[in-house]
Amino acid sequence: MTQVEFVHGTPSLPEFGDMFGGWLTEHGGRMFLVDCGVGSGGPTLAERLKSRLGSRPLDYVLLTHIHLDHAGGLGDIVRAWPGVKILTHAKGLPHLVAPERLWAGTNEVMGERVGAMYGQPTPMEAARLIPHTECDIPGLRIIETPGHAPHHLSFRLGETLFAGEAAGCPEIIKGKLCLSPSTPPRFFPDVTLASVALLQAEPDAPAYFGHTHYPIPLYECLTARVEQLAFWDEFLRRPEWAQREGEDFAAYLTRLTDAMFVHDPYYLPEADIPPADLWRHRYFIGNNLKGIMEYQQREAQAPADAG
Repeated sequence: MTQVEFVHGTPSLPEFGDMFGGWLTEHGGRMFLVDCGVGSGGPTLAERLKSRLGSRPLDYVLLTHIHLDHAGGLGDIVRAWPGVKILTHAKGLPHLVAPERLWAGTNEVMGERVGAMYGQPTPMEAARLIPHTECDIPGLRIIETPGHAPHHLSFRLGETLFAGEAAGCPEIIKGKLCLSPSTPPRFFPDVTLASVALLQAEPDAPAYFGHTHYPIPLYECLTARVEQLAFWDEFLRRPEWAQREGEDFAAYLTRLTDAMFVHDPYYLPEADIPPADLWRHRYFIGNNLKGIMEYQQREAQAPADAG
């Protein structure tokens, strides 16, 4: 089996630990890095990659998507390896060349504090970017898996599957599969579930996800993905979990976040989350709730718009 290693870059916010970085692997005599973490982690990621590669070049960076927790470290990567090529979704390529809208959107969705950790992206030269529609890398098969992002890709490199956040963010805590649904605004569940179906047609084997340091059984994770999305959608439609009269949105989001630790079967109780990881879990639950709520509001508005 191909050797795969998650190499992390140390972010500026310690609450996020070592969840940002990329998967380093070799195939066909070439070295690949799948994603490259946040901008603030770029220097340490490049340093750790140098220690592993020595004098070998890094040939390709494969981006599952251009969100800056996956593509933020590109500036440090290209400074360390000027000859590296970057494969990205054709829709994402213009935003790597001129990243102003990508940067503005990151701060809008993630907030300035987390946005600063993600880092203002370095513009990329178009000549080093490969749109996924023009890729001819031997042994690489590209699977379009939009949902978490409209420009999301999964990669089959030889027999190894890299799925980014196409099935959310899984991790094993105390022997249990836990899953963050990765549904930031704007979220489209029908597109997401179609991508899950594509991955369910792949062989069932351990797969590599964007923020987990170890492989996760593919079908188990995909099944959890479908069940969790259905649960969140149904849960937020229950009258008792609607925003109360006079309840400001921050308090409402806190109440819903508390509820998810109790009711979501794919989360451990809050008391069982390692204390150092708790702020991060609560932050992402809140952001994911915003994506589901935005989708439901958009769905509710559609009939009115049509009329």
